[in-house]
Amino acid sequence: MEKYARVQKIGEGSFGKAILVESTEDGRQYVIKEINISRMSSKEREESRREVAVLANMKHPNIVQYRESFEG
Repeated sequence: MEKYARVQKIGEGSFGKAILVESTEDGRQYVIKEINISRMSSKEREESRREVAVLANMKHPNIVQYRESFEG
């Protein structure tokens, strides 16, 4: 997360929140989906990791581009 500066929270759901951030490297704005995996079962955590892998490989003009993921 050190590559991003938080700008503001833009949404919240049952497992996490969406946060507008600004890259400290290029100044561009991105949205981070911050998920609290501590409240998930091990099955839900594994499903979330698989979802990340799928999103990382999706390239389509009508789908928001995935940038990266990290745990901390």
